[in-house]
Amino acid sequence: MTTPPGRDGAPGSPVSSVRAALARQWAQALRPTAYVPRSRAEIQHLLGELLDVLFGVLAVEELPLDRAKAVGRRLVSEYFTGEQSLRHTLEVLGQALPASPELQGVDDLARKVVSVVGAVTEGYVSALRALTLDQQERVKQALLRAAQDAEQRLRVSEAKFRELYTSSAVGIAISSLDGTLLETNQALREIVGDPTAELAGRSVDELLHPDDVAPLRSAYRKLVAGRGGRFRLPQRLRLIDKDGEPVWTYLAVSLLHDTDGRPAHQVTIVEDVNDLHLLGERLGHQSLHDALTGLANQQFFISRLERVLGRAELATQITVGKIDLNGLAVINDGFGREVGDQLLQVVAQRLQLALEGEKATVARFGSDEFAILIENSPTTPDLAALAASIDTQLTKPASIEGYQLAVSACVGFVEHQGGGEPAVLLRGAEAALHSVKRGGQRRWGSLDLDRDAAHRVRCRLAAALPGAWDSGDIVLDYRPLVQLTDGKIIAIEALMRWNHPHRAPLPHHECLELAAWTGLEVPLGQWLLRTACGQLALWQQRFGAAMPQLYADLTPRQSHDPDLVAGIRCALERAGLAPGSLQLGIPVLALGTGTGDAKENLQMLAEMGVAIVLSGFSGVGDVAYLEDLPVQAAEVAREAVHHAGQRPVAGSGIARAAATLVELVHGCGATVIVRGIQTRDEAGWWRSTGADVGQGGFYPPAGTPDEIAALLGSPRSGTIAAD
Repeated sequence: MTTPPGRDGAPGSPVSSVRAALARQWAQALRPTAYVPRSRAEIQHLLGELLDVLFGVLAVEELPLDRAKAVGRRLVSEYFTGEQSLRHTLEVLGQALPASPELQGVDDLARKVVSVVGAVTEGYVSALRALTLDQQERVKQALLRAAQDAEQRLRVSEAKFRELYTSSAVGIAISSLDGTLLETNQALREIVGDPTAELAGRSVDELLHPDDVAPLRSAYRKLVAGRGGRFRLPQRLRLIDKDGEPVWTYLAVSLLHDTDGRPAHQVTIVEDVNDLHLLGERLGHQSLHDALTGLANQQFFISRLERVLGRAELATQITVGKIDLNGLAVINDGFGREVGDQLLQVVAQRLQLALEGEKATVARFGSDEFAILIENSPTTPDLAALAASIDTQLTKPASIEGYQLAVSACVGFVEHQGGGEPAVLLRGAEAALHSVKRGGQRRWGSLDLDRDAAHRVRCRLAAALPGAWDSGDIVLDYRPLVQLTDGKIIAIEALMRWNHPHRAPLPHHECLELAAWTGLEVPLGQWLLRTACGQLALWQQRFGAAMPQLYADLTPRQSHDPDLVAGIRCALERAGLAPGSLQLGIPVLALGTGTGDAKENLQMLAEMGVAIVLSGFSGVGDVAYLEDLPVQAAEVAREAVHHAGQRPVAGSGIARAAATLVELVHGCGATVIVRGIQTRDEAGWWRSTGADVGQGGFYPPAGTPDEIAALLGSPRSGTIAAD
């Protein structure tokens, strides 16, 4: 968790300027609400000190709410007690604190802000209530003194009481001991919504909500029975205004005695906290709902899922879904974010329509990410029908500012029975969604949680890959490529190996797959080339001109890397190698997709003198690349090699296709490379087709630099050859 720095940071720092601006905003909001005998600068300084307290409270994991309450009490003690003072304070703090740059690193900020603002309110209300009771006591003492003093002093005291009574911002009602109203001030009549109302003669009970009458009656009985001279009700009670709407208030009741000391009347002080109550409800709603769509937010959704799982029986089935919109970014770029926001509001409504009739919760997690929770019933449709309903609703065009716009979605589902952990279900739905998105747009899929263990293991491996690379657990092995006619080694391929401390070593292709998950595919490939070039330079020093070329296969993403050529040039120069020492495999798939960077990289590398191999060559459709691009060799697609290895029968369709493939490559002046040759028969069969270079289980395996050096130094018929 990030702890915001204190107010006494360096002058002109972002922290002090942000708080100073907020103090000015707060002061501007408060000054018109109450008379405070301080200058503008003094008020801003005071509020700045209070902001320091609140920022300090929010930075602590276990909120010290007593300090926040002290802020509310300080406002009252400094006479910020006007009718609008508290409301303006809550509006400023409720908007500014969640958006403050200083607090963006604080965990669970929305909930903490609601708690802290509530504590400020509680401190303010308690201090104001104490002030009110003090005023009430003064009124009571004035009445007693008036009864005991001379007539002149009585008239003076009555005048003072009348002024306090009529000008008070809180409502005051004087009633008989049985609760009949005798007199009410203007403030009370305004609280009930009718300044001209005649309340005398009515019962106090008639002003309250029926459910809140009992606490007030109990307070009156205690006072009349002599158990205390005044009574403050701790809970909020509801008055009913002239339209029948509730008005939330705090009440304090005291007795007035006659000259003989006997109870004569009841005085009820009414403090209007309706705006505060509504503001609290609004802040609470905002903390649990998305501001744009009105849907539940992630916090509310997870809480709801926890409750559903907590009460779920073994036979109860629920469905959790994650939804990712397709096309929202295009609409935002084409028509503007305002149009996109309007479409998101339509999407929220359409998702609720798609689940109409179900006991369901729909939430918005992010910009274009939504989630659903369904408590399944016997009539709940299956996942295919649910996905179809969502697709139908979302793809139906909506008219927004004269445009007919729509989006589609990918949906990942998880079905679960009985209790469980919310994080597990959400992770499963997220995994299902990711799997679906890899297959394209406007698709859906589901994940069996019982089969999710392997996926989670892969995720943990992917997350640990950067650390393994940094600690040196990823090393390079080297595997020979052998000429089929005489067994001569013509190239050495560089391959990664992860020496995992708790499992078997992970081979090259798995390292690349995991790197693609974490964004390390390109930098890890650059490291492989730099390291392998350095090793090749050492071998060239030992074996001289007899040293074969270094071979490295690129992935489609590496082939499109705009820094590929510069990185290879730097690796060659650092190792002191000629470009002709290097062969690079560029996949056919990379040449047919993307922005054209792969083709441009290929041509620039060929101009440098690097030998280019076209990997994944599968047939006639790829011949154009051999004819149009400077390619020296073509590697037969792994699938074709696999099928041929299963049925290497002379005269079969596979044999004829393989022979044709080899002929096509040779016709373009390129060499044919075949990987995955496992047996002597397969090697002979591919040699019979005219293929040039082989690699696989039949030939020397991948080894360490020392093992490859030993292999290169093993003479066979006077050449560097493989067994």
